[in-house]
Formats: sequence, C-alpha cells, structure tokens
Amino acid sequence: MAASDVVLSGLGIVIAFTMSLNILGLIYRPLQFYGKFLLCFLSMCTCASYGFFASILLSLIGKKGLSQWTAGRAFSTLTCPLIGLKIDIKNEEILRKTRPAIIIANHQSELDVLLLGRIFPKYCSVTAKSSLKYVPFLGWFMMISGTVFIDRQNRGKAIKALDGAINSMKKNNQCVFIFPEGTRSYFTQPDMLSFKRGAFHLAIQSGFPIIPVVISNYSHVFNFRKRILQAGTIDVQVLDPVTTEGLSIEDVDDLVETTRIKMLKVLKEVSPKAVKEPTGDVEADDTTLLSASGTANGSDLVGTIDDEDVLEPRITRDTDASEISAVLSESATEATDLTPDISKVIELDTRN
Repeated sequence: MAASDVVLSGLGIVIAFTMSLNILGLIYRPLQFYGKFLLCFLSMCTCASYGFFASILLSLIGKKGLSQWTAGRAFSTLTCPLIGLKIDIKNEEILRKTRPAIIIANHQSELDVLLLGRIFPKYCSVTAKSSLKYVPFLGWFMMISGTVFIDRQNRGKAIKALDGAINSMKKNNQCVFIFPEGTRSYFTQPDMLSFKRGAFHLAIQSGFPIIPVVISNYSHVFNFRKRILQAGTIDVQVLDPVTTEGLSIEDVDDLVETTRIKMLKVLKEVSPKAVKEPTGDVEADDTTLLSASGTANGSDLVGTIDDEDVLEPRITRDTDASEISAVLSESATEATDLTPDISKVIELDTRN
C-alpha cells in the first residue's frame, strides 16, 4: 500500500471518529466537547499546512507580512462554521487603519487562538517560545511565516530575534499583539486579571498608540471545567486608540489603570446577560484548569510581556532597536503549548 493511501486511510478514520463523537454528543454532551475539540485540532493542522505554502508564495511576491493574517483568517473561516461559532466585531476598521500600534486584548482560554484568527489584522507580529517550531504543521508554518521565536536559554539569540521584530515593525508599519493579563483567566463572569506593565512600557517608549480589544465573556460557549464547547456568538469590540504621545515612564501606572478600567467597563456591557450575574455554582479550580492546559504562563501564538519592569526608565524614544531588544529579552515570557494535552483532559474528566 502506498504511503499516500495510508495517510488518506488514517485521515478518514480520524474524521469518522470525530464525527461519531459529535453525533453521540447529542446524547452525552462531554462526547460533543471532545468531538469539537478534535475538529478544531484537525482544522488547525489543515490551516497551518495551507499557511506554510501560502507563506512561500507571499514571500516570493514581497508580501510575507500577510502570511500569518491569511492563515489566521483561513483557520477562523473554516473552524467557526464547524463548531457553530459566530464572531461579531465592532469598530474593526480601527485595526485596519492604525499602524504601527500595540494591540492588547483580554485573555480567557485556549479558544482565544481561534478568535485571534478572526481579529488579527494584516501586518501584525506575534512571538512564540522557540520549542513550538518543532511542532508538526504549526511549527513549520510559524517558522516560514516570520514568527519571532524567543529562546530564553540563549540571551544572544533572544536579543537578535527581538531586534529583527522591532526593526520589522518600523520598516513595514507592523503591529504587535499582546495579552496584558499574561495568562488565561478562565473567568465565568465578565472580569479580567490585573494587567502587567510591559505592553504599556513598550507603547510609551516607542511612541506607538495602544488599541484595546475587548472580547466578551464566552463561558456560555466554551467552559473547560464543564466540558462545554457549543454553538454561540462572541462579541468583540475594538476601542479607540489610546495615544502615548507626550507620556513618560512616570505615566505607566496611570495608563495601565485607566486602560484596564475602560476595557472592564466595556467587557461588562458586551458580555451576555447569562454570564453577568453569579449563578451560585462553585467556580472552576484554576489550578486544575491550568494544569490540564499546560502551564499558567502566557500564550503560544501571541507573546506576552509580563515582567513588572520589562522596560526600564533608561530606555527613551531615541534608544535604538538593539538596546530595546536587550531589555525585552530579559523578561520574555515562556509560552505554553497551543492546545491542552488530550490525555490530561480525558484523565481529568474521568475524575469528575
């Protein structure tokens, strides 16, 4: 039997198994959760493979900066209908017309990777831990599409990688996407963790504006603890850019607080009524949730800068890229794996 026949046969078995889980999930809901989880994973592999070849073509025509955008759009376009998810974005034109900028958003769960595929604007930079480059499909795409891989064990390589990213932002008018909370919150009510100051330091010292993006609480659509992954609508609102012109290091704390308050207010307004009030249910054990999804630190496709003093006052607007990169690399957050370990998910489910 030819290798291609083996691959096609294996793929057919996986697809049949996935569809069976979704059908049986109509009777026993947790099976539907696993079925949709596998659908998302298969879709991610497919779109990463597409992104790999798209990146080659875009590089040849001088449009490499669109590689991650096109793969992200493919992922959301393919996956959302499969799991019955609708993403409504208000004021999306702000993301299209404001470059360069620091884009920040609240971070709830692994599902944010799918939302990023829909929110992600053209010419936007992402960072990831260096080990992800060895992940089949996803890693191949990330390497060829220009992802900035951070090796925390090698300071020299980290500085060089960030130096290239900063220069690229300036040269190509690119944005950078950061989750200021630094980790997934898993909140079942509209709330956010406290913000780290790194993204705000970077914005002030680069002179770039901050674009806050508020993702409504979607625990009614995805709830890891309760094994819920169902059809629904997630509202996203892009807020007006926050200028950093004229601000100094002394203004960082005020900028962090005012931005978080503004985002939290909108979060409570756009979140479904069903998740706005306590239900009396016991909240999910964050330790258990985070253990099942990897670690509590950071994200995979989007770099998080979570040190309280990631950029020190010695950096000014005139500081060159290599110096800024050197300081950034000292506190680059080690990201987690993209998707939860399925064996741990199943093991946790049997204990409940």
